[in-house]
Amino acid sequence: MNLSIILLPTLAAALLAAPYLEPWLFPLAWIAFVPLFRAIDGAASLRQAVLAGWVMGIVAHVMGFHWLTYTISVFGGLPFAVSVLVFLLYAALQGIAMALFALLVRAIGRGPLMIFPALFWVALEFHFPLLFPWYIANSQVAFLWVIQTADLVGPYGTGFIVMWFNAALYHALFTTGEARRKILPLAYACLALIVALFYGYQRLQSVDAEIAGARKLSVGAVQGNVDIDMKWNPILAQKNLDQHRRLTGDLDAVPLVIWPESAVEALIPENLQALPLDVMPAFKNERAYFIFGAKSFRGNPGQTNGKAFNTAFFTDTRGRILARYHKQVLLAFGEYLPFAKLLSWIPALPMADGFTPGPGPVVFHLPRAVRVAPLICYEDLLPEVVRRFVSETRANVLINLTNDAWYGQSVGPWQHLQLAQSRAIETRRSLLRVTNTGVTSLVNAKGELVKTLPMFKAAVMQTEVDVLNEETYYVRFGDWFAWAITVVVLALGLFHLKRAWQSA
Repeated sequence: MNLSIILLPTLAAALLAAPYLEPWLFPLAWIAFVPLFRAIDGAASLRQAVLAGWVMGIVAHVMGFHWLTYTISVFGGLPFAVSVLVFLLYAALQGIAMALFALLVRAIGRGPLMIFPALFWVALEFHFPLLFPWYIANSQVAFLWVIQTADLVGPYGTGFIVMWFNAALYHALFTTGEARRKILPLAYACLALIVALFYGYQRLQSVDAEIAGARKLSVGAVQGNVDIDMKWNPILAQKNLDQHRRLTGDLDAVPLVIWPESAVEALIPENLQALPLDVMPAFKNERAYFIFGAKSFRGNPGQTNGKAFNTAFFTDTRGRILARYHKQVLLAFGEYLPFAKLLSWIPALPMADGFTPGPGPVVFHLPRAVRVAPLICYEDLLPEVVRRFVSETRANVLINLTNDAWYGQSVGPWQHLQLAQSRAIETRRSLLRVTNTGVTSLVNAKGELVKTLPMFKAAVMQTEVDVLNEETYYVRFGDWFAWAITVVVLALGLFHLKRAWQSA
């Protein structure tokens, strides 16, 4: 087997993963797929081409999400060697998307103006299930002008342009023939980029004006910094609660105080009307509101009629529970076990059901028509979930309660932030992320990182959040762009199969 089938995809993977580790390396994504296209064209067979894609997918996940070995070890309680094996299996499964991409490129070709790879990529990005959803657009968070099209087409517009540029650049560099024909696809890809940049510049100006005139909501975010080894220990639960209460006392008289996911470690009955006073912090504003994360339950926990939820609670200063939101999208293997009903008969898995997903979006209503969408954990990585919050409930502020202590002192929490920034652009809403150990941060409606707290430090962040009510094209019409491209790719696939069958 040609060694380039391994080396070129490995180089491509390194170029692709780099911006997810250091956002200032975003230009590398614009050339990352050139080595893969070279490997696909140089492959002796379709099988080798698919292998090249799979190698790139595996290596990109190993490089980009290397910190998951720690998370698997801590979260699953597994020896480090076993965690590495589980992680490699994860990378191999997630790498299948890139193998399918290579299959489509090799079998169907790059098409007129080298645009087919961009079509294939968007369809795969939209449909292929990823445990931690990432998009090429996330690699460009440091290049704000180019990612503003997210309010039109979600994260898929930037991915389309970046992939088209890669394919066109490869064509210009490595194909033979008339210079004009070699350069023409690159010229069209650059034109698409220029249009995106022009739109981005204009939108940044207009959103700036909207932010300047927007109402402000003063918020106090509490980063408790409770290490993962100290969580869910009954002996330390009161100490952890007191830590959050003490930090809350450092805030001014803000109208909204927010604690992160699982800040309260007690299991709270779903129908509880008011929290005990010994759980509530002291507020300097008697009319303040309080949002915090905790586990809640319905029925009898551990029995057939029992259901557990990952919940965000909304209360007043007296502890009266005004609303609650149950997390809708659960993390596989962390919050639920796939195929739990099939596996529940195994004695070693008595809690196979895990958490129960919530029924849908809920907003917390504050005075002056402020509607807060309480996203939990990695829900801020999911464009469709956040879009539904805004379209169905008219939420005008996004918050995210999360506990990224599972990632340790790695790039993981920063990646979570980087992958979430696009939600602010897609919806044109401020996104306030309140975390246990970091990165507690504020992202404005342009996708800019406005403010952060240091990692692994107990601290509070007092800030003003813009209250915006614009309904973006993406919020109103959803993934129209990705669905349209899916139809085109299906048509191309059927046409290719028909032609192959006729020539057989």
